[in-house]
Amino acid sequence: MLTVLLVAPGYLFSGTFGKVVAIGGNPSDIALDEPRGVLYIANFTANRVEVMSLSDGSIQTSLNVASQPSALALSPDGHFLLVAHYGNFAAPSAPKNALTVVDLSSGSRQTLALTDPPLGVAFGIDGMALVVTSTEFILFDPLLGTSQVVDTIAGVIANLLPQKPGTFPPQIVAASVGASADKRHIFGVTDTILFSYDVIQRQVKAINYVASPPFGPRTVSVSRDGSYWLAGWGMFDNRGLLAQFPNPSGVLNIGGHAIDTERGIIYAQVPQAMQGSGTTTATRPQLTVVDADNLAIRETLQLPENLAGKAALSSDGGTLYAASDSGVLILAVGSLPSFHRISASVEDLAFRGNFCDRRVLTQTLTIVDPGGGHTSFSVSSPGAGVSVSPSSGVTPATVHVSVDLGSFQNQQGTTALPLKIVSSSAINVPRDVRLLVTMQDPDQRGTAVDVPGTLVDLLADPSRDRFFLLRQDTNQVLVFDGKTYRQLATLRTGNTPTQMAISFDRRYLLVGNDNSQVANVFDLETLEPDQPVRFPGGHYPRSIASTGNATLAATRVAGPTHKIDRVDMASRTASELTTLGVFENDIDVNTWLVASPNGARALAAEADGNLLLYDANVDTFTISRKEPAALSGAVAASSNDQFVVGNALLNASLVHTLNFDAGGGTTSGFAFLGDTAYRTTALTQSGPGVIERLNLATGDSIKSTRMVEAPYLGTLGAVFTRTIAPLYSRTAIINLTTSGFTVLPWDYDASVAVPHIDALVNAADGMKAVAPGGLITVFGRDLSPVNMATSERPLPTALGESCLTVNGQPIPMLFVSPAQVNAQLPWTAEGNMTMILRTPGGTSDSFNFPVSTAAPAVFRSGVAGPDTNIPTLVRAANNTLVTPSNPVHREDTLVIYLTGMGATFPTVHAGN
Repeated sequence: MLTVLLVAPGYLFSGTFGKVVAIGGNPSDIALDEPRGVLYIANFTANRVEVMSLSDGSIQTSLNVASQPSALALSPDGHFLLVAHYGNFAAPSAPKNALTVVDLSSGSRQTLALTDPPLGVAFGIDGMALVVTSTEFILFDPLLGTSQVVDTIAGVIANLLPQKPGTFPPQIVAASVGASADKRHIFGVTDTILFSYDVIQRQVKAINYVASPPFGPRTVSVSRDGSYWLAGWGMFDNRGLLAQFPNPSGVLNIGGHAIDTERGIIYAQVPQAMQGSGTTTATRPQLTVVDADNLAIRETLQLPENLAGKAALSSDGGTLYAASDSGVLILAVGSLPSFHRISASVEDLAFRGNFCDRRVLTQTLTIVDPGGGHTSFSVSSPGAGVSVSPSSGVTPATVHVSVDLGSFQNQQGTTALPLKIVSSSAINVPRDVRLLVTMQDPDQRGTAVDVPGTLVDLLADPSRDRFFLLRQDTNQVLVFDGKTYRQLATLRTGNTPTQMAISFDRRYLLVGNDNSQVANVFDLETLEPDQPVRFPGGHYPRSIASTGNATLAATRVAGPTHKIDRVDMASRTASELTTLGVFENDIDVNTWLVASPNGARALAAEADGNLLLYDANVDTFTISRKEPAALSGAVAASSNDQFVVGNALLNASLVHTLNFDAGGGTTSGFAFLGDTAYRTTALTQSGPGVIERLNLATGDSIKSTRMVEAPYLGTLGAVFTRTIAPLYSRTAIINLTTSGFTVLPWDYDASVAVPHIDALVNAADGMKAVAPGGLITVFGRDLSPVNMATSERPLPTALGESCLTVNGQPIPMLFVSPAQVNAQLPWTAEGNMTMILRTPGGTSDSFNFPVSTAAPAVFRSGVAGPDTNIPTLVRAANNTLVTPSNPVHREDTLVIYLTGMGATFPTVHAGN
């Protein structure tokens, strides 16, 4: 009978998740015996196996066994517990390597000597145990006590005992073995080999590996059917490494993980290294809940102490048992909703100030406990000009965040500030909310669209009116429509995606990853995932470019030399190029590839100053040059044999022909367009950006124009950027910027006419009568340089570079276009009012109009069959429009969509 431990609040440290069970020694392995309701814990230093009750977490009894019990395995029928003893003592002491077979039915025990130190044990579905030693794979029959050698191992050096104080079992044994839940597959890792064992075929497959840092934590977790498994910081399937945890420290004795196949998640503690160091960060121990396909983080939980090796998940997925510093940590993962946690309702809060709005703006943020509990929290203000009220409370709570735009009046761009949410009682680590404060002067062009997350690449589809953003923190490609700028789809990538490319035949979107040895492939017609490209072992495709003859990838390689690989799309595999023509295949880890649109060339720019050029006509690299300084910034290639790296224009021999003005700061985006080009630059990420057309013959800037915010400027580990994408339809230019992306009209630098207002009506039925707080439509000429709608709440007071005021007060806007603006009147509007519209073209003449106390108007946007322009009266009984064939009945409840009802009680803030 299954027994599930329910962890009561008294078992927890404040703000941490899990119950610690101390065993008075160092754990080296665990084995879960659910039918008996116990967990077996190998106490390596105390020379015993602890037996812990699953019902209350107490140590019921201890099995005194031979010295140094290092690994445990329970037979599939629950009859035998097999204990491996790592007794690799150096002379003059004698080795004490052994196996102990414990008959759990009778309690009898038998200890058998081993010639070599055992590294791990696991049972298969056949009832036989695979014993891995430093020299052999041994198949052991616990019933008969007999064994046979399945295969041999070469190159594994076992550590000698005794070890220095402070050395833990995972560092001594330095190996781990685990079996799938169906017992058909066994996997393992040592210092030098990774191996798999097919129980049915009784066949071992082992490969030697080199890993930097070492595969730590030194433990193995396996999915239910053995289709994928984790060893240390890497996730594998039968073809190689799928993904890895980023920036691992490689420490063997800290951390652990377990796979929940049914829920598609992994519980893991894989400590990260400090920057520039191989040591573990000195933060409170944390358990991450990640997606099993690409290790994207769902949630981070605080632990009372570090995990320290093997973990086991109960059969119902409700409880996780893990070796830890003290012994065992019991985690009621299936009961997470009952624990105190904190989350925010949004990832970003965007405050858009502009040339006609310098008020104090307020937005609301909801703080909740995902489990519905009442959890205390506090919110800290990120700096001057920002206030939070209340700054502390108990969930659920609505927090008002106010930004005094006057405090940011000297800013012309977007400042990103972290709004930190903390809780002493929550077990999770709440994510910061990003506060975006944008100030836009009349000469700053573009409309910034908020897209949360870490965005690192931008690419327009050359055949379809849409564009792609690469969101690195969630391992996603975000697909946007090129007409409405609304998100169409979300595509899941490998871990830490770095760059996108479109195949030369325009059929596929390819995505390279920094922590997956695959390139993702998506069908551009269906936006569905296709079979990924597998790269050679140890090769991570960070940058991809597709020419008419070859698709190339610049790969980070586990080792000192990084390579360019060639992709075979037919087989979906990649292979390392032997040479790059007459040049060695040895590139900087920070290398960016870009292909010319006609598929003739591909440029490789390396951060260390090297440049390479691939010629598709002769299928080889024909040019290599070394720049005198490090390279960074924009990289681009034209179909006219011109290339750009940073501020330099290069010819077909990669010789400088022009150096563009560098006074505008770092070049982040560059796009060739016939004889001219677009370039974006910025001095800082929080200032305004600059976009300019360039004369490629002279290098002269044509109508340099400030943008609403700065383009993305890259990071230390990714110095090359692509932040500008002219759309296929030639209607707009998309830029990757601080908030997300910025839309510029195609003719952003053209002269703009002064706006002219012709008429103002209510937005429901088009009549002239309007009321306070009502939705209105303004008709006229040159009202906005672009078409733009917004889903932001509250509604912004500037949209598409247009700003509408009524009696001097900026009002919320829903939609702008050259001929029409949809907006909301202020709740304070009364009597005779004056409207003025401001755009980059200037200020409109005043438009006078009266406001009634109330002017109800029903929206006439209903459609029923061939009938249109139907009033939106809906019968609640069937949720359909009222029509002659669906008339109103006595006692019906009606839902009516209308505007112009006048003042509300309680008051509703404008824009909400």
